[in-house]
Amino acid sequence: MFMQRAYLKIVAVIAAIALLGFSTVGNYGASWDEGTEISIVKYNFEWIVKGREIPKDLKYYGVLFNFTAEVAYQAQQLFQQGLNYNPLQDQTLEEGDRGVAEAIYKRLKVKHSLTFLVSLIAYIAVAGIVGILAGWEFAWIAPPFLVLLPRFWGHSFFNPKDVPFAALFTLGTWLGAYLIDRYIQAKPKYIRLGKNALTNYSILYGILIGLVTGIRVGGFFLLFFLPLTHLIVGISKGKFLHYFLSCWKFYLLIGFAWAATTTLIHPASWSNPVQWFIATLQYLSSHAWPGKNTFAGQSLSATEIPWYYLPQWFHITTPVIFQVTLLLALILLTIKYKKLNTLQQACAILVLLQIFFLPIVAILKQSALYNGIRQFIFVLPGIAALCVIALIWIYQTLQKKGFKLFYIALIIVLLSPIAVDAIAVHPYEYVYFNRLAGGLKNTYGQYDHDYWGLSLREGMEWLNVNAQPNSTISIGGQPYLAQMYADSHFKFLDIEEDLRYGKKGKPDYYLSMHYLNLETVFPDCPIVHQVKRQGASLATIKKCS
Repeated sequence: MFMQRAYLKIVAVIAAIALLGFSTVGNYGASWDEGTEISIVKYNFEWIVKGREIPKDLKYYGVLFNFTAEVAYQAQQLFQQGLNYNPLQDQTLEEGDRGVAEAIYKRLKVKHSLTFLVSLIAYIAVAGIVGILAGWEFAWIAPPFLVLLPRFWGHSFFNPKDVPFAALFTLGTWLGAYLIDRYIQAKPKYIRLGKNALTNYSILYGILIGLVTGIRVGGFFLLFFLPLTHLIVGISKGKFLHYFLSCWKFYLLIGFAWAATTTLIHPASWSNPVQWFIATLQYLSSHAWPGKNTFAGQSLSATEIPWYYLPQWFHITTPVIFQVTLLLALILLTIKYKKLNTLQQACAILVLLQIFFLPIVAILKQSALYNGIRQFIFVLPGIAALCVIALIWIYQTLQKKGFKLFYIALIIVLLSPIAVDAIAVHPYEYVYFNRLAGGLKNTYGQYDHDYWGLSLREGMEWLNVNAQPNSTISIGGQPYLAQMYADSHFKFLDIEEDLRYGKKGKPDYYLSMHYLNLETVFPDCPIVHQVKRQGASLATIKKCS
C-alpha cells in the first residue's frame, strides 16, 4: 500500500508536467539545426535505396530519434490522408524552395511534441534515482526540481538530439544501478549465461546503451560506467576483483547487444561497422566547429575557449540554490557512502559519473566547445536528483514539526524566483541566466543567447501583422526559421545570394537573430521592432524602405 501511494504521487506529478508541457509546446519556434536533423533521415534513406553517399559529416550523426519522429509524422499523414498519401512527396524539393520550409514545419508540429514526450523519460528516471537514494515516499519531488532547471525545460521542446540523449542516458544511469545490484546480490551458481533473468536484463541493458548511442555516440560511455561502478561497489562491499571478473560474460553480452543495436540503427555503418565507429569517434573528438562563441564579452572560436568555459557556463545558467545543494549533496554522499546499501552505492556512483566524467574529459582534452552547456544538458537530470537528495536528507534530520515546516517554506521561497524568471523569458527558457549572473539583461552581449534562432518565429509573426502586403523580407539567420511562419504573400530575399549583405540592395524588412553580429547588417535601416525578454533583445526587425 505504501509503495502504491508513492507510485501514484509520481504518476500524478509526471501527468501534471506532461499537461503543462503539451499545453505550451506550440509556443516554441524552430531551431537552427532542425532542418539538417530532418534531412538526416532522407540522406540515410537514399543511402540504403539509391546508394547515394550521405553528404558532409552527417554519416556520423545519430539517426534514431530523427527516424522515430519521421515515422510518427508519416503515420499521422497516412491517418489523415488515407491510402492515397505519398510518403515521398517532399523528396523532390530543392534547397531554397519555399516548400522546404513548409515541409519542415509540418514535421516539427509532430516532432516537437515527440521531443517533449521523450524528455518525460528523464523526469521519470530522476524520480527513480531519488527513490533509490532517499526513499520512494520522496521520489515525486524530483521531477518538479528538474522542471525548475530552465535550460533543461526550454530545450525539451525543440532540441532533437541533446534532450533525447539526456533522457535515455539518465534512464541508463537509473536502470544500471539495479543491474549492478543484481550482479552483486546473485549467488555464484546463478552467475552464468542462459535462460535466466541476469542474461535477459544484460541483453536489454546493452540494447538500451545502443539506443542512447543511436542518438549521440557518447552514449557508448555507459559501457564503461557500468563495470567501473560494479568494481568500485564490489570492492567497498568486500567483493574483490575475482567476484567482479565472474561477471565478464555478462559484460561481453552487453557489448554484443550494444554493437548489434548501434549498427542496426546507423545505416552508414553497415558496410564496415568497426571502421565507421572509429571514424565517428575521431570525427567527434576533433570536430572543427566553424562558428564563434561569445564568452565573457569576447568572440572566440571553439578551439580558443579557456579551460573554464564549461564551469563558467554552468555557474551562470544553473540556479544558485541548485549549486549550493549540489555541493551539500557531494559532502553528504561522502559522509554517508559506507552506510548505503549496494543499490544505493551503485546509483550514487553512476549519477556522479553522469554529471562529472564527460565534462571533465572535455576540459582536459581541450575539446572544441560551443553553444554554452547545450552539448552537456545530460548532466542536468543528475544534478536535479542529487540536489533533491541533499534537501531530503537534511529534512530527515529535523526533529520538530515546526522546523520541518519552516524548512519547506524556505525551499519554496528560494525556488520561486526561478519559476518567475522562467515564465518571464518563455518560450525562451533555454536562454535563462541566474540572478547571481545578473539575469538575461545583464549578460546580454557577454554570452551567447538565442543561438538557435527561436525568436525569429515571434519576429515573423509581428511582420505578418504589421508589414505591408507583398513586402520583401531578408532573414539574418537560417531563412526557414522565419519562412515557415510567414504569410504566403511575402517575398524572401537571401541575404547572401540576393543582396550580398547590402551590396546589391536592401529588402523592405530585415529580420535578424542576435548571433554572429547578424543584427548589425543594414546599419542605416531604422529598427521598428525587437523581440525582447527581461529587457534583452533576442531578434530585431529593421525597415529599409
